[in-house]
Amino acid sequence: MAALAGTSALTWTGMGKAQAARRAALASPPDGTLIRSGDLADAYLTALQSVPGFADAVLPDRLFSLAATTRRGADLYGISLTAPGYLDPAATSDVAAIVGPTLEFVRGEVNGVYLTNDMTICGVDHNIVMTSALSGWRPHGYTTTNLHTHGLHVTPQAPSDDVLLTIRSSTDTDPMMIDEPRLYPYRFDVPGDHPVGTFWYHPHKHGAVASQVGPGMSGALVIRAQDGHADFDDLLAAAPYNITREDEEILVLQTIPYFFTNSEETDAVFYPAGYYFGGVADPSDCYGLDLTEGPATTNPPTTVNGQRVPTLSLAQGQVKRLRLVNATNGQTYVPKLRAVDEAGEVPRLYVIAVDGIALLPKEDGEQAAPYYKIDYTLDPATDPTGYWTTAELITLAPGQRLDLLIVGDTPGRFELYGAAKGESPMVVEVDTPNTNTLIEVEIGNVAHDIAQKIPPMSLFADATIRRPEPPAIEPVSGTLPQATQSLEFKTIGAAFNTSGVPTRPAFLINDQHFDGNLDDPAQIQLYKGNTDIWNLYSTNDGHIFHIHINSFQALARVPYDTANRVYGPPVPYAMPIWRDTIYFDGGPKKDSGNPEFLPGTMVVMASKQVDFTGEFVLHCHNLFHEDSGMMLTVSILDPATGELDPT
Repeated sequence: MAALAGTSALTWTGMGKAQAARRAALASPPDGTLIRSGDLADAYLTALQSVPGFADAVLPDRLFSLAATTRRGADLYGISLTAPGYLDPAATSDVAAIVGPTLEFVRGEVNGVYLTNDMTICGVDHNIVMTSALSGWRPHGYTTTNLHTHGLHVTPQAPSDDVLLTIRSSTDTDPMMIDEPRLYPYRFDVPGDHPVGTFWYHPHKHGAVASQVGPGMSGALVIRAQDGHADFDDLLAAAPYNITREDEEILVLQTIPYFFTNSEETDAVFYPAGYYFGGVADPSDCYGLDLTEGPATTNPPTTVNGQRVPTLSLAQGQVKRLRLVNATNGQTYVPKLRAVDEAGEVPRLYVIAVDGIALLPKEDGEQAAPYYKIDYTLDPATDPTGYWTTAELITLAPGQRLDLLIVGDTPGRFELYGAAKGESPMVVEVDTPNTNTLIEVEIGNVAHDIAQKIPPMSLFADATIRRPEPPAIEPVSGTLPQATQSLEFKTIGAAFNTSGVPTRPAFLINDQHFDGNLDDPAQIQLYKGNTDIWNLYSTNDGHIFHIHINSFQALARVPYDTANRVYGPPVPYAMPIWRDTIYFDGGPKKDSGNPEFLPGTMVVMASKQVDFTGEFVLHCHNLFHEDSGMMLTVSILDPATGELDPT
């Protein structure tokens, strides 16, 4: 259990007896099917018009459909998997893909998702009423779900990105749940100035998030601009860069745990209670199946689009844009390339966006230089700003996205893998990053037939690029603004039994766990129009902060002086880095034999609450931590009225 719940994993060494080909070509996730009319459109509109305030609603500009269901026979590197996942009811193919369909939303338009739920599970479900304090930290309700559009700046009020909704399965007849809906008409009105970029979607029903995202229930979400409204993608596609949609590759990273269900080790099932609490399900509660543990039960390998180490092919000189999405429950990667066999010079890698937002240019630097080239040799002692800026940009923690440009410089075979400590600048200091190989990169001998070029830093200053409204900060040389919010994340080691299972709240933010009673006030109160400065730190364990609705600017890291037991001078980043999810570590133990830990490096960030009011959440994006209580409710109110804006 500890390997699943943590933020790291050892190198994975086995697949069971069903050995799949490791070098198959990289396959893209299926595209979501646009719905124009028909039964699904009619059902969506009927449901939408029953939502208060939407009686006169019309079909959205773009409509997709997702079925939260139990996939049977999904092909996971040669293993036939039974597990929760998303299917596209409008698709013509009946193949049960591991990764959900890629949804393309268009900013300035209304984008809809018709979500239905008929999930079943291996094992017995455990429903807990949300008004119970136990619901705040005890995993439960494995067949109930909802939908979160991770990173999108949209209203948190229903029928938009409301993660406090509960959508039951059509198979759930528990009297506690029977009055909850089993389908929902999501409607996302994406602002016309929303950044174009790489986002993702996944379930967010508290108590069951890890049991649904873990076995693959997620997908990429790409925001595009309307025709005639140029943005970052259009700048890249223009000459002389010529990096177009044809050069894009979506890579969804997952670590899917399972139990084998046959002696040949070709069939497997996901068992949610086993994930959270350990043990093996009784066959009478698990489709009549006998479960046995395998290597992936506690230490699953990393897959990319459901494949183990697929191959990405480039022509010589070609530039590809990799849109990486970390959809794992708790694994952090620092992507790096290495040569295979006698391959030539390792291809260059450039970061162009993180968490869906194009990088800002450095506050100083060569404007004509290709941007942002990753230098894996930086030293924090000689160049702390460069080291920590690079370390932040190339971290891919759970929930984060990373857009890389890879250049096919030299023919040969290479691997994109997770760097270990000492191989790269790294914000992972105490915990251990995942060092799995992700993909193989094969660069051919034939030159690419289109001339391409890496964009310079000056392109990132182009006024065409839309980013969130920046926080209102008065810069003072050499100092950081005073914090208005300070959050301490910590894991309580004494709360776990000998099997590694919490017996009381073990994952806390400011000594609180999630309060699921919607009648209670929000645990954090913000106001529309305000700028907030946040100090984020951990006093035990690695954690991943994520806040919904408004992205933030990461400004600096502040190392902790363990000798003097005080925070040292801040190390500002070379430029503010837009994010919605960020990693930070705890520190070492105070003393040998002392169960308490020192704080780890602090993150300082700033956010401005704009456009929307409503209640939502912030939490740790290690999803085992989240389901075990490491989440707080947040409300944004109108400062003039103290109320929510009408939808």
